[in-house]
Amino acid sequence: MVTSGAYPLRRTPTQDRASRQVERILDAACAEVVERGYDAASTSGIAKRAEIAVGSVYRYFPDKRSLIQAIERRNQARYTEAVRERLAAVANWRQAVDVTLDTFREMHRTDPGFKAVVLSGLGDPELESKPGEFDDQHAGEFAELLAARFGARDSRDFRLAVTLSITMGEALAHLADRLPLDEAEYVLSRGRPVLYDLLAPHLPA
Repeated sequence: MVTSGAYPLRRTPTQDRASRQVERILDAACAEVVERGYDAASTSGIAKRAEIAVGSVYRYFPDKRSLIQAIERRNQARYTEAVRERLAAVANWRQAVDVTLDTFREMHRTDPGFKAVVLSGLGDPELESKPGEFDDQHAGEFAELLAARFGARDSRDFRLAVTLSITMGEALAHLADRLPLDEAEYVLSRGRPVLYDLLAPHLPA
């Protein structure tokens, strides 16, 4: 197994056409899992949706789990890019916290890749190559943004606070998304200030 960009693959695509085929396989896998569920999803069904031979799927992915792992890494890359673009326009660090949380919620509601990972029943820890891989990546990027844009004082405690805020923000988003609208608004209105309070000691007043 090798890694091409963000995705773990059996072999690295050497041409643009092959790279597009990998993307098509991942899109087909998302659709298959969202429509049929992870257990019922099949490699042959994924190949049919992608309009390729089933052997072409196995050329890059040995099983369904490796497909979900690749989808999750693609999700992370898409989330990081979306957040980066949206943060360019924020005026203060509290807005930056809101953007990261709101983007996470939006992509989980609308992006088939995020839905496919949730429906697979495989949580982030089972898909990570090392513990904390995804949260640590986001926390590092967000910490650097807070330091560069908003004058956060970088330190070990600051980095821990950012990691905690990222982890708690994801849990808050998942809770809000499974509640009725009025209850979701309640938990978000109570939860956002907790995230602000974690970071406030490390930023200028």
